[in-house]
Amino acid sequence: MPPTRRTWLALAATLACTGVLAQAAWPDKPIRLVVPYAAGGATDGFARIVAEGVGKRLGQNVVVDNRPGANGGLGLTAVQRAPADGYTVLFTLTSIVQNPLLYANVGYDPFKDFAPVSEAGRLPIVFTVSTKLGVDSLAGFVEKARAAPGKLSYGSFGAGSSAHMYMELLQDAAGIQLLHVPYKGEAPAITDLLGGNVDAVFVSARGVSPHVAAGKAKSIAVVGTARAPLAAEVPTFREQGYQAMDLVGWFGMFAPAGTPAPVVQRISEAVAEVVRDPALKPRIEALGVIPVGSTPAQLAQTMRADQAVWGKVIRDKNIRLE
Repeated sequence: MPPTRRTWLALAATLACTGVLAQAAWPDKPIRLVVPYAAGGATDGFARIVAEGVGKRLGQNVVVDNRPGANGGLGLTAVQRAPADGYTVLFTLTSIVQNPLLYANVGYDPFKDFAPVSEAGRLPIVFTVSTKLGVDSLAGFVEKARAAPGKLSYGSFGAGSSAHMYMELLQDAAGIQLLHVPYKGEAPAITDLLGGNVDAVFVSARGVSPHVAAGKAKSIAVVGTARAPLAAEVPTFREQGYQAMDLVGWFGMFAPAGTPAPVVQRISEAVAEVVRDPALKPRIEALGVIPVGSTPAQLAQTMRADQAVWGKVIRDKNIRLE
């Protein structure tokens, strides 16, 4: 005898109930937090603080899985292909939005392949000059650069990096021309700044602050609308008349697309509790990070805004990477 309509309705109700119960029981095993960068950096350090705190709040271990390589692509692909069950989550940077604009084929769509969970924090970077340059303010740097177009140089932590694009914005806003020297990471850029091989760099406050304290370099501006925790004495670009420099790089948490909304919401709420915990504030700010803890919708909005700004810079300056 074929199943009756009542039988089908009963079966559908049973399956729906099973799904609800499965979500209610989540998490019942450890969660993997994929970090697409090597251990030891600011991203990894912040991810581990978040992982520890979220694990305590959800009652399960959150295990950090470092997957460096392909400019973050290996880690993103691992999460993209993972089951959408809340047991694999991504902790990454603004580059999740920038890379598809820079590369012909990154293999993922940041808006279709991932579910935004939370913007955990922001990492403002500072514009720092060599003491050998003889300037101690942004106005002084701009004046010197205008007097010698294309003569002053700046180092970034890679072609197509946020540091590179910030300087493109600044050159347009200030009417200056500089020579770009890309490095493979911020450490070698800082080394060459201290050696006088480049005149300025865009780097993290955490990376350069010991050298600033020792009088070997001087930070003269910071991106964003708020000063950096590790460089509170350094005014923002906005304070000095450059509103184009307001966008700040962020740390975002994502789940595979299709992850149940209640699960995404629980993780998001846990992240917000962790990064806003007063007891953790010193550890987070020691990394140079400004805690945020946004909702999924707010992170999605930030991604769209960043895509619009960085997309225009990349198109206008014809920045393409292989």
